[in-house]
Amino acid sequence: MTSRVHEVVAQAGAWIAGALLFALPFLQSGLGDGHSTGALHMDHAARHGGTLRMLGNYHLEVVERDQTVELYVSDAERRPLRPRDATIAFDDSAAQPLAWSSYRLVAARPAHYDWADYRVNLSDAPLLTIRLPAEGAVSRQATGPAPRNQAYPSAPIP
Repeated sequence: MTSRVHEVVAQAGAWIAGALLFALPFLQSGLGDGHSTGALHMDHAARHGGTLRMLGNYHLEVVERDQTVELYVSDAERRPLRPRDATIAFDDSAAQPLAWSSYRLVAARPAHYDWADYRVNLSDAPLLTIRLPAEGAVSRQATGPAPRNQAYPSAPIP
């Protein structure tokens, strides 16, 4: 009977070891929590119902509301970032600042516009720019990161 107990314990130990070895890659990549420290660029879900774009190691999510537009900025691991400053320009209008409000940047938006240019200035990172058409449009363009204070044209995203 003692040998049967040892056999059962050995089988259970082997099963547990196998399960851990199988699960190890998933635990290391953080697929279960969406906030991993080792899986860069694995989470591309728009968390606020907007349009999500990657620029280098940064996520920018734009959400259009009835009278406002919201911009959520996060790092590669989807941790929220507070930019030093940011602006938005609708069509050919002058740029206006986006105001910081509870983990996002907010600005009033016109009732009708064709596209908006966003410029995000992070403290210790390159200037990020993104051009998005009004909600429902097909083409999307973004540029960045680029050196600070350098002008450059928008380039299509594949």
